[in-house]
Amino acid sequence: MLAAGRVAAQSPTGQDIYRKECKACHGVNGVPPKAEQAKYKKLRTLGDSGFVARLSTDSIVTIVTKGIDKNMKSFSDKLSSDEIKLVAAYIKELAEKKKAS
Repeated sequence: MLAAGRVAAQSPTGQDIYRKECKACHGVNGVPPKAEQAKYKKLRTLGDSGFVARLSTDSIVTIVTKGIDKNMKSFSDKLSSDEIKLVAAYIKELAEKKKAS
């Protein structure tokens, strides 16, 4: 039998999911790589002008679930609702850190 700590350590965190699914476009710390910025003119820096920081976590869940136009696809077929909630909370955390700095 596994100890409870080991089970929890194996569960992905919002950061783990973000780094796997989101960092290619949005960057490891929420700042998109220059190549992605050039490719997608509307690509947001998480925390840009406080826009993402002002969104509720539920709004971020909706964006990740449904996507935004052709440039940001829906992740509903790739991530479970629990994983989407975890990554949304992490995105909110990133945005709030950027707004505070």
